[in-house]
Amino acid sequence: MVSSFRALYISEILSEITSQLEDDRQSLSCLARCCKAFSDQALDVLWKRMSLFCPFIPLLPPTVLTLWVEYQFSAESIAGFQCPPMHEWRTFDAYARRVRILYSGASHFLAGVATIRADCNVFPFLRSITMQLQEPIHPGIRLFPETLQRLQISGPAYINCKDSCIQTALAHAARDAPFLKHLHVEDYSYNSDRLDTPPLHFKHLRSAEISAFISSNVLGSLCRVLSQSPVIELKIELPPTSYIWDTPQSLFPHLEKLEIGGTPALAEAFITNVSSPCVCSLTVKHSRGPARLTDCSRLFSTIVKKYSSSLQSLSLTISRSPVLHNHDGVAHDIMDALFPLMPNFEHLEELHLSLPSATQVDDYPAVEVSGWPALRRVEFMAT
Repeated sequence: MVSSFRALYISEILSEITSQLEDDRQSLSCLARCCKAFSDQALDVLWKRMSLFCPFIPLLPPTVLTLWVEYQFSAESIAGFQCPPMHEWRTFDAYARRVRILYSGASHFLAGVATIRADCNVFPFLRSITMQLQEPIHPGIRLFPETLQRLQISGPAYINCKDSCIQTALAHAARDAPFLKHLHVEDYSYNSDRLDTPPLHFKHLRSAEISAFISSNVLGSLCRVLSQSPVIELKIELPPTSYIWDTPQSLFPHLEKLEIGGTPALAEAFITNVSSPCVCSLTVKHSRGPARLTDCSRLFSTIVKKYSSSLQSLSLTISRSPVLHNHDGVAHDIMDALFPLMPNFEHLEELHLSLPSATQVDDYPAVEVSGWPALRRVEFMAT
């Protein structure tokens, strides 16, 4: 019995036990309280992933706590406020340094503490943060630590957010988080027609997702900014106008995986401007707006022209369109346009089709999988 207790003093064993308890916060809390030797590792796991700022509020220095309770960190209350000395932040910092993943909700609390402590990062070892932008971030604060690898800027879609919010957030991330690998901008309505962000240098950005309700011009500017980074995965929702892609531009030269939400015409216009020759996975999801057969045919031809030698997985979803009436007939017409092109894909292994029809792919006479060089799997669903 004594030897089994001693095993818990081996850091690797204790680390494994605490990691297995990551979703059992009550047990972790008990473990942290029962023995001083177990406390640090248990607290590391307990505070690793935080979804609210509430636990940090009682840890604030007394004068800062008063500032939050009485004034909610209003700009007027913070202006001229003297930051308490380091020793008063000792308890707050002891827990803040344990946080690796933060779902911060509204950014106001974090921005307020960062403004008060302008000379240091609030969460110095943070790796991932999801935040709702409600106001522009003051240029002088350090909101993101250099350890940050994943940033998700989000918020309720009914808020009409000033475009300067996303601009300043991206500028802060580029300046203070040089190792950022994933960026996601979602669920906002931006009210500007221009993105006046200075040149950004995300040298390690590998994945980007844009699903915000932003204007065509802002989206075009943002894509051009992000194309300067080595992005290999992109997921993007296209606005209902395609004129921003009419002028060929070199977008995302390193792209390998692409998922597009939008009409076939929009998808075709965007793909035309993607300069990467090595896209191996392509997904096009049409959920609303027109989906004409001519647009689908043009999209298929462009895909073949650009990715016949690189594409390994192709997924196409065409939802029921207001301009379509005989959906079963249209589904057959779409397959008539697509299937003769399939032998051009030298390395295509997977094909996923979701079309506005109840027709089964087995019933379609033109399916000759044996004539498609590398195809291993075909899936057909009705939308």
